Amino acid sequence: MKKDLYRLYFPITATPFERSAYYAELLPCEALRPYIRCFWGTSARVLSRGHSDGNHGVVIPDTCMDIIFDFDCQSGRVSGSFCAINENSYMTCGKNEPSYRSTFAIRFYAWSAALFTDVDFTGSKNKAFEPDLFFGGIMGDLAARLFEKDSFEKRAEAAEAYLLKRLSLKRFDDNLMNSVHDILYSKGRITVGEICSKNVLSERRLERLFSGNIGVSPKTFITLVRYQLLWQEICSTGRFNALDLAYKYGYFDQSHLLNDFKKHHGMTPTRAIKFSRDGFLQDRSLPNR
Repeated sequence: MKKDLYRLYFPITATPFERSAYYAELLPCEALRPYIRCFWGTSARVLSRGHSDGNHGVVIPDTCMDIIFDFDCQSGRVSGSFCAINENSYMTCGKNEPSYRSTFAIRFYAWSAALFTDVDFTGSKNKAFEPDLFFGGIMGDLAARLFEKDSFEKRAEAAEAYLLKRLSLKRFDDNLMNSVHDILYSKGRITVGEICSKNVLSERRLERLFSGNIGVSPKTFITLVRYQLLWQEICSTGRFNALDLAYKYGYFDQSHLLNDFKKHHGMTPTRAIKFSRDGFLQDRSLPNR
C-alpha cells in the first residue's frame, strides 16, 4: 500500500490557524497517520456559540470525511453524524439554545475512510448520515466511551484503540491508491485519460473505484485536489497573484482560477485569506459568491 500519500498531501480547512477551546486538532499515532488526517474538536467543555453572537463559520471542501460526535454535557445526550466528501463550501452556526457541549471528531483522508467500513460510498457526496449507517456499531462501541473521558487527549487515545481494531485492508485496491498517488504527485494536473493509461485501467473501472471508495468521480477528485493545493499555497504565503498561480496550477487563465476558487470556497481568494485569520463571518451569506 502507498502509505506515503499523507506525506504528499495535508489538506486544510478555511481557518487552518484556529486553535482555541472551541477548536483543537491532534495528529493520530504513527500507525494511523496514513489513514487519519487528525482528530479535532473542543479542548474542553464549552458554552456552545449560538446564533445570537452573530458568528458564522464556513466549511470548505478539504477532500476529507468526518465522523463528528456531539456531547451535551447538561443532558448527557450523545449524537453523531458522518459527513461524506463535499464539493462546495457551506455555512455553519451554533445551536439555537446555548448549552455546555463538547465535540470530538475523526477526520479521514478521502481515500482511507473506506478501509474502516464495508459500505459503498456511491451517492454519498455532499451529504451527512447517521454514523452507524456507514460504521455499524460505532455509536454504541465508541461514542459512549468518548463521553466518559475527561480530556481531548484521552478521547483521542480511545479513538485510536478503536480505529486500529476496526482498520481492515480487505477493501484496499492497488489501482485506486496508485491513481490517487498520481493525482497528488501531479498536484492535480493529470487527466483521467493519463491516469487510465498509466495504470492500465478502463475509464469505467476507474469511475467505479472512485465512486465506491471516495464518493466522487476521478475528475471531481482531481479538481478538488488542485483547489486544495491552491488554497494551501495562498494560505501559507498570505499573498495572491492570480497570473502566477494560474500558470502553476494549470488553469486556462486568471478568470478560470478565480471562478473555480469561488465555486469551491464561496468567496474570493483575498476574502478567504482574511477569513482564515478572523475565523468568522458577521452575516449569514457567503460573501462574493
